[in-house]
Amino acid sequence: MLTPTPTLLAFIGTGLTAIAVFAPGRPRPATVSFAPPGEPPAFERWTPPPASDDPEPLPSSPVWLALVDPRADGSDVTVRLALVDALAALATPWADAILRHVLDEEPEPQVRAAAAAAMREAGYAGGRA
Repeated sequence: MLTPTPTLLAFIGTGLTAIAVFAPGRPRPATVSFAPPGEPPAFERWTPPPASDDPEPLPSSPVWLALVDPRADGSDVTVRLALVDALAALATPWADAILRHVLDEEPEPQVRAAAAAAMREAGYAGGRA
């Protein structure tokens, strides 16, 4: 008769330990501060006004990419070369119009040269490097 009692006490102790370890803690009240927000760093507080004779900054990526797919913004040179090849393979008026935009807007000479070659192969006189 005395044998089940220590086993029962061990199970109860194990259960209470599990509750103490794995039970969620009490909710704590939110901390409220009435202090003013910290000041921004010195370089963010003041920026010099833009000079009027400075040229406008170039866009981060060419605008013609949005004509193909708005998600292609910020693509690297290899992706843009692949897009030019795909547009050349399409040989539709829509693709030719985008290739003309590539010639006008593309900052990378490799991509412009690929577009010019594609325009020359298509037989357009507008294909320029």
